[in-house]
Amino acid sequence: MKKWHSAFLCLALVLAQVGTPARPQSSSGNAQPKNEAGANTLAFPKQILKSGVSLTSTNLSPNTRQLAETIGLTSVLERIQSLRAQLANNNGPPTLETLNVRQELWEQNQKALLIIQRTNLDIDFALAEIYAEVQVYEEILATFQSDRDKLVARVNAASFISNGILWALAEGYDIPTFKYARLSIQSGTLGVAAGLVPSFASMYTLKAVNGKKKTSETDPNMLAKLFGYPATKEIDYPRSVWEFIHQVPADDPVHKTRLDQMVDRWIADANMPAFTSRTSSKQLDVITASVAQKKGLSIATLTAREVMLNQLSAEIMKMKRLLLELTMALEGEKQITANQPEVEQRLPPVGMQGVP
Repeated sequence: MKKWHSAFLCLALVLAQVGTPARPQSSSGNAQPKNEAGANTLAFPKQILKSGVSLTSTNLSPNTRQLAETIGLTSVLERIQSLRAQLANNNGPPTLETLNVRQELWEQNQKALLIIQRTNLDIDFALAEIYAEVQVYEEILATFQSDRDKLVARVNAASFISNGILWALAEGYDIPTFKYARLSIQSGTLGVAAGLVPSFASMYTLKAVNGKKKTSETDPNMLAKLFGYPATKEIDYPRSVWEFIHQVPADDPVHKTRLDQMVDRWIADANMPAFTSRTSSKQLDVITASVAQKKGLSIATLTAREVMLNQLSAEIMKMKRLLLELTMALEGEKQITANQPEVEQRLPPVGMQGVP
């Protein structure tokens, strides 16, 4: 009995070792990469950045002012506010000067609208490529997961069937007959085999659950330029989007760029074990799809790419929240110049806008 207990204990230890996920390797030989502090520690991560926009405030948020400076809209908005003030102070009959002010106000409004529209299209330009890449990765990932599930199902089926057959034969040999009272040796041998076959099958299943691995492709994605890899015309960023990503948020106390904060979040995310270091060339080669790596393309790396691209698109999309606030300033709902007294507006309930 002690021998069987020891055998099962050893088998449990082997299963535990097989079930432990392998750590990613660095590009230099078989050495393990030095993971960054806090890598893969957040099981339930939160959003990376906040826009800071308040629809009920009459002042522009700090990040919106920052974006206005980036896209060259601040001077235009200030001129618009100045022209509106001139018209508001003129209560007399229309004059030639008043008409000139109205004409300039219309021209400045058109200029501001074109700047906002161009920035909005810059955002869409970047998002269109990100969404196209995510769609491709989702398709490949679905194939990898389907193949994995089929392999696991086949292994489990073979394990169950062989276990049943072997146990049936073992019990069959254990039935006494007139000529042979008991065939204990044959029965015991088949019983041992009936226990070992499912065990080894389970060990293989723990390995197969990670899915197949193939050589990674060399088709750079929108993450490539973020990590210093060469960019093609398809994965280049418009100037406004690129500067937005590399700016330190105006209301950020830690003084880190948006890109640095995104990378910190990706490294800490426990849902992406394939990415643990921003300096591991092997990890970055595969994540950015820039350099082919043997056995680099897997379910883990495809999942990491998809999550990172989706989060990148979410951060870029927050520029649209800032553009909405700039549009509100253009329409006179918010103050354009800085250092205005803060006023909170009471918005009507949803569905009641415009009702007197």
